[in-house]
Amino acid sequence: MSLRDEIRWEAPLPADYPSGGNRLFRTGSFGMACWDHYVVTAEGRLLLVGSGWRDDPEFADISGRPPVDVEYHGDIELSSDQGDHRYVARFTHGTLESIRPIADGEPWDLTGIAHMKFMTEDRGA
Repeated sequence: MSLRDEIRWEAPLPADYPSGGNRLFRTGSFGMACWDHYVVTAEGRLLLVGSGWRDDPEFADISGRPPVDVEYHGDIELSSDQGDHRYVARFTHGTLESIRPIADGEPWDLTGIAHMKFMTEDRGA
């Protein structure tokens, strides 16, 4: 089983996503996935809210620190928790610009992923 980060999606989703569907997604787009927990807020910001091996379905702050706005710039490949929906979300200077379905057979190249900036002072590093 490969490691995948989890993202709870609070921002709007494409029209093809079932209303009332689970808004939990998995991604390996951040390079070294380690079961970190993220939230995309209703305002379209990607926040790191938990980290590590612990199962935290509600994404409570398990680190004892406030959420970190990671100021992501680039594309993220998303798979719904059930695996039946795949999307690519584009962030520009930390704000969600778009989310669209990945077409069948469309290549997904991790070398095209942009880097993520962590604010180390908020992470205690």
